[in-house]
Amino acid sequence: MRQRRHIWFRGLLPNEPRILYLSAEAELTRKYLQPSLTQLEACLLAVRVGLDPELRHLRPVKLGKPYPLGQCLEIAQAVEQRLRVVTESSLPADAANGLRALRAFQRAGGTFRQVWGDLRGQYFQNAFQVGTLYVDVANDTVTPTKPKVEILPFDEAQFFPIRDFGHFRQIARRYWGDEVYPNHVLPKLAPHCPLINVSKPGRIKLHDATQYMLSMTRTQAFVPSEEVLRDAPMPEALFEQICRTLKGAGHALPRSPDHGRTLALQQCRLQRSKRWYQEPARVEEVIEDAQQVNLRLARWHHATQIRNPPLQDKPMPSIKIDNIDYDLDSLSIEARAQLQSIQFVDQELARLQAQVAAMQTARNAYVNALKAALPVVAGGDTIKLS
Repeated sequence: MRQRRHIWFRGLLPNEPRILYLSAEAELTRKYLQPSLTQLEACLLAVRVGLDPELRHLRPVKLGKPYPLGQCLEIAQAVEQRLRVVTESSLPADAANGLRALRAFQRAGGTFRQVWGDLRGQYFQNAFQVGTLYVDVANDTVTPTKPKVEILPFDEAQFFPIRDFGHFRQIARRYWGDEVYPNHVLPKLAPHCPLINVSKPGRIKLHDATQYMLSMTRTQAFVPSEEVLRDAPMPEALFEQICRTLKGAGHALPRSPDHGRTLALQQCRLQRSKRWYQEPARVEEVIEDAQQVNLRLARWHHATQIRNPPLQDKPMPSIKIDNIDYDLDSLSIEARAQLQSIQFVDQELARLQAQVAAMQTARNAYVNALKAALPVVAGGDTIKLS
């Protein structure tokens, strides 16, 4: 019988796509944003268009796909950063009016926060909650013919929090085409990182220790992890390959998938009894360990790809670098090796950027909570933290 799930935490998880104070956000949205929705969209589009050349130059290709495909996080972060410093005078008139409305909304206490979750049961998506609006400034990163910016009422966007690891696995299979298995290889990490992804090209990866997914299981004392870890073990051949790759890296590896399943479930109970879910320092340890595991797995995959390049059933696409189109199918072996190295580094950068974004979001949440807890001081309406 499965353990009954309890909810210990009713606030927002980092990057959770949910509106916490609905009535207040609705009033601020109605007052400041609804009259200027067209101008707000013009503002966001102008900022995005201005960033595109820079972002395309920084990363023309990600995981084998040309910009902007697969770069919703990078685009969202860049737009958020630019909005902090852009001036009205640098924008067209309608866009400047949109920026003015957005800043007035924020000064009045309206929420502008990055969120991540399940979009329409099909994708993982990075977007923004702006009051009671869903704002996507990277709407073309799956289908490049779509408009770059989309604004919808949040309750109509079909944008949902990830409920548990089973929900995550369902979207990962549908969106990325990954196979997802319970982590019965690294029992000590399993309560925090209970899944292992295997991509179509065979890249093996311990599911990223993102702040949202960590908080989702930690606020429920590892019950979500324990549930998914009860599932059937991964194939023996995959288990053995991961163990060979991680041998000598300082991890206690199980004898078999069934043994790993038993140890992983034991670790959930042990770490719950020790209340590790209440120790913030554990999060940093887990993130560091997960990064090292994934780096080792990525290096193994990278070396395998160079030794045994995959056969191509059809010509590879071209990419544009410095405004020159290159047919990837005609590249030399050396050039392909360099491209694979770039893709490997891109994968690691994407993961690190996601973690930095999650940490920044968490910090912002803590600052907002601190503001709410401070006594009101006459004439004081700002807080400065070094």
